[in-house]
Amino acid sequence: MTDFKTEKITDPENVSNHSDIESSGSTELPQAVSKNKDKKPERELTKSELFLREYMARALGLRPPPKQILSTVNLEGVAKLISEGKVKKVITMAGAGISTSAGIPDFRSKGTGVYYNLDQFNLPDPQALFSISYFKENPVPYYTVRKELLLGNYKPTPCHYFIRMLAEKGVLLRHFTQNIDGLERVAGIDPDLLMEAHGSNQVGHCIECSKEYTNLWIRDCLKRDEIPKCTIECCTGTIRPDTVFFGEPLPKRFSELVDQDFEQCDLLIVLGTSLKVQPFASLIIKVPEETPRLYINLEKNASEAKHPLTILVFGGGFKFDDEDNYRDVFLESACDDGCTRLAELIGWKDELTNLVASEHARLDKEFLEEAQKEATELPTQMSHQLSIKADTKVPANQIPMKTNPRESPKQKPCHTEKKAEISKATITSVSASGSSNQKPGNDKKKQQTKLSTKHMKTKK
Repeated sequence: MTDFKTEKITDPENVSNHSDIESSGSTELPQAVSKNKDKKPERELTKSELFLREYMARALGLRPPPKQILSTVNLEGVAKLISEGKVKKVITMAGAGISTSAGIPDFRSKGTGVYYNLDQFNLPDPQALFSISYFKENPVPYYTVRKELLLGNYKPTPCHYFIRMLAEKGVLLRHFTQNIDGLERVAGIDPDLLMEAHGSNQVGHCIECSKEYTNLWIRDCLKRDEIPKCTIECCTGTIRPDTVFFGEPLPKRFSELVDQDFEQCDLLIVLGTSLKVQPFASLIIKVPEETPRLYINLEKNASEAKHPLTILVFGGGFKFDDEDNYRDVFLESACDDGCTRLAELIGWKDELTNLVASEHARLDKEFLEEAQKEATELPTQMSHQLSIKADTKVPANQIPMKTNPRESPKQKPCHTEKKAEISKATITSVSASGSSNQKPGNDKKKQQTKLSTKHMKTKK
């Protein structure tokens, strides 16, 4: 296969002449070169252009068929490749399906997926739940759905720990995940090996002033059934987790690692994603043409491109059922079962089982200790805060310092905000009364007059 990393694309005419001279044995090469010596060479092609050129050449049959790496194009063939140490740069790609057994719902599963349980919010479309423009307009649906995720103590799944084992064996190049639950970190995977393409819930920022808030602080707001709001005086911004919403670009590190990692990947394992969200979905075509690709998911058709233009340019994704399939393996399975089966074929099953059991026991102990500590400290913190408020005079223009990241001082609204609230209440009252031509203050004046008259009579 041509090495397109070092190939330089120069003037096609010069290249053609050079080829003709070489094949005929002519000695007129200096003249041919001098004839074009004043011409500037064409620019070097980008990686994307080289990829498309090579792909189209393969599609048109202008390149020899790629070498088949797998001994057999099935799960056993993939396991043999790993067990024999023939792969050293494995990339894993994951979606919501690797976390469902932890109790976190995915998006598209019928009946249980997030997108199938949104009728109560009257959204314009299901994806509006994760649209940044809709979040700015109305954050209630997002936090209502995400409250369980943000407050829950979830444990990583066997699939997460299988990925950790790949890292510990020294064969994991990178783990690319669409998930924001952070379970990869909880599972103990080195953060340097992680690419959280859609961000995480570790911290949050105000959408107006960009002030940073911890995950613990956001959790405390949600425990009180409150939408997290900025505590800076006169700022009315909502706090949003540092996750990527629809309509926002992916982190810069994502594109950097894609360019760096996928060209050297020698085994791609795709887990629990429908491959419908771009640009994540198109990553499967960026590995070298010989690289085996294993897809573990409950649906096979989820990976197949439907649009004719997509099929023309990208080949329609995986080619499980093609006669000339030499590298694509599909395992119709839940991610945990699939990873356990693969671990068994490699010879890692007992190690994986013991790792899951010991880690879950450790996490259960930590969750219990955290709950006990929180139950003990919370009354003390509240009492301390009350004593500070009683004994300390804070200037009106100074924001009191928070003594604990879990503390959430109540926001002081601006005078303009108060006026807006009053005005809104008045308009609502007038609309409810049905008297659009009546002055807003008339009813209040009548009530005050009646109260004054009554008071005077009582006084007499």
